[in-house]
Amino acid sequence: MVRNVILDWSGTLVDDLVPVVKTTNHVLTSCGLAVMTLHEFREQFCLPIRKFYEGRVPHVAQAKLEEIFLMEYPKHHAEITLLPHTLDFLRFCAARHMGVYIASTADAHTYETQTARFGIGRYITKPYIGIEDKTSKIHHILDENHLDRDETMFVGDMKHDIEAGKAGGIHTCAVLTGYNPLDKLRAMNPDLICNHLGELQEFLARHEVVHG
Repeated sequence: MVRNVILDWSGTLVDDLVPVVKTTNHVLTSCGLAVMTLHEFREQFCLPIRKFYEGRVPHVAQAKLEEIFLMEYPKHHAEITLLPHTLDFLRFCAARHMGVYIASTADAHTYETQTARFGIGRYITKPYIGIEDKTSKIHHILDENHLDRDETMFVGDMKHDIEAGKAGGIHTCAVLTGYNPLDKLRAMNPDLICNHLGELQEFLARHEVVHG
């Protein structure tokens, strides 16, 4: 019985994988490193973001890397779209008065810009943006919103999302629309694996609780 969902942003609701790969490669080449293929990126990219860069450019401050990334990323904004089932899923949640929370490492400007562009802000109960480590932040989100752990699910496309859900003692769902491939997500042993949010919607509909 799921009454609340905590959703990742990139790769779960928004399709920004290719723009992020392009921007990350810009950061890497700016630091004298070779570019990564899409396959290499999906296999190697991880959160918290500092872990991804620490082994590659330990001599460059995280703040500098973020500055380079945020200068380049807007150049690719036009390529970013909602994932196919996002709007239907959010409408499904709204119709059932479910709590919809965002837990994302995206910076506030990116989140606000994309939310306005796609017109989905009205479906979000509360966003938590710019999170460095979701496994630490999850407890704050749950406690601040008085969420019943047995009725809350973390939905995301990366190992870190499943780690965060497990750290919070809530249900977990991995979606295959984003950054980590199936084998990496399956290794995390989430409660549910869905190809996309449409499948998750079907699952929740089969197990739904009528909200008053």
